[in-house]
Amino acid sequence: MELNIDLLKVQSKKSLFRVIFGILFIVFAGSWIIIRLIENESIKLFDWIYFGIFALNGIVHIVEGLGYPFGRFFGRAYILINSEFISLKSGVFEKEQFINWSDINSIDYKLNKLNIKKTDNTVLIINLTKFDYILLIEIKKAVSNIANEKNIQLNI
Repeated sequence: MELNIDLLKVQSKKSLFRVIFGILFIVFAGSWIIIRLIENESIKLFDWIYFGIFALNGIVHIVEGLGYPFGRFFGRAYILINSEFISLKSGVFEKEQFINWSDINSIDYKLNKLNIKKTDNTVLIINLTKFDYILLIEIKKAVSNIANEKNIQLNI
C-alpha cells in the first residue's frame, strides 16, 4: 500500500468570493494612486507602500480563489509512505520527517506520535499532531500495512 497526499492540494478550493475580494483589493489600491494623481498631489513613499500591500493582498486572494495554493511558491507539504520510506512534511515551512523502512526495528504509536526504534537502538519520534483525524487514520493504516509486510513489530 502506498499513501501519497499533497497537503496543499487538499487545502485549496476554488472560491468565487475570494477572486472578487482580490479584485476589489486591487481596484481599491489602484484608486488610491489615481485619486492622488487627479488631485495633483505628489505620490509619497507611504502611498506606494499602501498600494503595494493592498495589491499583493489582492493577488494572493485571486490566486487562492482560483484554487492554486499560494504556499506552493515557497515549498511543498505532503505525506508519502511507500515500501521504501516514510516521509512527512506537515507544512511548507516545516522540516521534513524521513526514515527508510530498512532502518526500522519497531514502531509504537502513542498520542499522535510514531515512536520508531531504529536498528541502531536510537528512537526517532515522528510528530503527527498537525494532521487531521482522517489523515491520521490513513497514515496509521498505511504504516501498519507496510510494517506487517516487512515483519516489523508494531504497537498501534
